[in-house]
Amino acid sequence: MELNVVSVKVCFLHLGLHKTASSSFQQTCAANPKLLKANQLHYPIFQCQYSKPKRLKINNHSVPLRCLYDQDPSAYHINKRWKVSNLDQAVCDYERQLDAALDTDLSLILSGEGLSLLRPVALKKLIDRIESRQFEIQPLALVRSPLDYAHSIAQQLIRGGQHLELIGFGPLASPRPMKKITIPDGLRELTNLLAVFDQQLKLVPFRHACRHQAGPVGFLLDEFCGVKQLADITYQQTQESKSNAWVRLQNQINRRWPAFDRNKTLNPNHFKLKSDFAESGKFRLTQFELSLIENQLSDSNRQLAELLGPGFVDGDVDVSEEINADQALEWITDLCQSTSFKVADS
Repeated sequence: MELNVVSVKVCFLHLGLHKTASSSFQQTCAANPKLLKANQLHYPIFQCQYSKPKRLKINNHSVPLRCLYDQDPSAYHINKRWKVSNLDQAVCDYERQLDAALDTDLSLILSGEGLSLLRPVALKKLIDRIESRQFEIQPLALVRSPLDYAHSIAQQLIRGGQHLELIGFGPLASPRPMKKITIPDGLRELTNLLAVFDQQLKLVPFRHACRHQAGPVGFLLDEFCGVKQLADITYQQTQESKSNAWVRLQNQINRRWPAFDRNKTLNPNHFKLKSDFAESGKFRLTQFELSLIENQLSDSNRQLAELLGPGFVDGDVDVSEEINADQALEWITDLCQSTSFKVADS
């Protein structure tokens, strides 16, 4: 009697977490389809025909998968930013594209830092769907320390158009504690992921991944997906990091013209700075700004160490120097100069 042997494919499920080079990994995978295929790997690219403008190369799988499995996809901020006109039809289209991706005979890479925000019941539905197509799931998440997360998330929120009273601008705007802000530390997401995957979930400190010879993207390709031809990879860097002056100036712009108004609708008056002010150095919170969230950081460090171990709480101790009046004025005049050149050129 001849037995039908079903070959098991692997779904490498990269779950972030946020601010751990996920975008660079996604763009690198999207830029190297032939090399991935040579390693029996498929990285699907999605499309949204219902956004304005149309999005034809979606490499962050958070977007389609959260639309499919979020409790209320209409509240998903990407759908608002992309001005998706027919969400129901967009979701149906994502369903079709996911089915096509799961039809592959290769192993599959799915990557979306936003997947860690799905409720456990929704994540289990996604897992069941993947496993029903003869995939063995291997989940992984990189974990940033609360201290490193605080620096990074402050910049991200400001880049996204929010104003943070925590971030000062020298003597012109002193930093103030914010009752409504909670520095994300990944604890809720990690607790949910562990509840779903338990010991199956591989967790790695982000700082450990950064020590790989090819950085965190190389770590994910090599140590997670098994790709060894790292010298042949065309790496994509998202260049998301902004300078100290850019972040602090943009924060003051967001105070006057935030990206979203109080009704959570897009503000047409919001704008982002074009100049990068690279000479001002890397953005970090100042020592005083850190002191305003010291209790949050201490609680997060304690809870994360209890959940995962002390190796997950080590962070970079570098901070930004306090800004004096001369620096603040110099940045403002530089901004005026760059703006006047653009007006003259136009």
